[in-house]
Amino acid sequence: MADRAAAAGVDFRPHFKTHQSTVVGNWVRDSGVTGITVTSPSMGAYFARDGWRDMTIAFPFYPGMIRELQELEQMTSLRLFVNNADQVQLINRDLQNRTKIYIEIDAGYGRSGVPANDRKSIEHLVKIISKGEKTEFHGFYIHDGGTYAARSENEIEEIIKPSADALIQLKSDFPEAKISLGDTPSASKSDRIKEMDEITPGNFVFYDWMQVNIGSCSLNDVALFAVLPAAQVIAGGIKAILHGGAVHLSKDTIQLNGKPTYGQAVKFNSDKIEVIEGAYLSALSQEHGTLTGYDKLQQDPVWVCPVHSCLTANLVSHYTTTDGQIIDKRILS
Repeated sequence: MADRAAAAGVDFRPHFKTHQSTVVGNWVRDSGVTGITVTSPSMGAYFARDGWRDMTIAFPFYPGMIRELQELEQMTSLRLFVNNADQVQLINRDLQNRTKIYIEIDAGYGRSGVPANDRKSIEHLVKIISKGEKTEFHGFYIHDGGTYAARSENEIEEIIKPSADALIQLKSDFPEAKISLGDTPSASKSDRIKEMDEITPGNFVFYDWMQVNIGSCSLNDVALFAVLPAAQVIAGGIKAILHGGAVHLSKDTIQLNGKPTYGQAVKFNSDKIEVIEGAYLSALSQEHGTLTGYDKLQQDPVWVCPVHSCLTANLVSHYTTTDGQIIDKRILS
């Protein structure tokens, strides 16, 4: 991904919410990355203690962040998201250091941000930010989660078009602005990143079963798997109950062939990973996972490619490499 960003001529500010590990972070640092993206001040503090000094918090600012931001700004330079003028005033009043500000834009995905067609609010925010003693207008940011519904490279391009077009128009209206895209599918496959100033994907570091089906990657690009033991074989060996439920995988699902899938069983070899057709997690409760197609497997414990690696990774205390190395990660207390 670092090479892809360099070839496109854009800054690469990867989102560390996916791996949440200083060890993995240092692998990213080795590729030349100096600025990162996180979701909260507490996550930022974890990485700041490991020497990261340029950080974007990719979540809309709210007043409850202030105390932690006051501590974090002593360790690293910050970039924050705002959506209204009151937030800008709080930042100017309560933070000590000069802070770069993104205006988060909503081009139709509908999660958060100022609507792209609300030019009056955008112009007002740019003016307020630019006049602030502590705030510096940096640019516009969009994370278009709509691309996660794509099922081909062409669909990625179609879905990202309104967001990319909106950012290009804003760049035309505000030439000093940096424009940034945040989703993994467009960062992986879309040529529109060449028109951006920055990309901030996170999921790409592991990828997952959803990204395989989107077309962002191949199964052999996936780097995170849940290894789950079978606790009970049922229905003549056709199904099994795995010790792997929502607390291990989350309940994110993907519809394939009209059926909900919570994870895909795979045959893992060091040189190749293959789908075991018909063997997938068809239901989850808190601790239990129902594996349909257990009779198609030749291995126990079962290697499962998760639907959403970001959530799966967030639920575990550490990673284990294929050669047995333990990789620590941030633990929420």
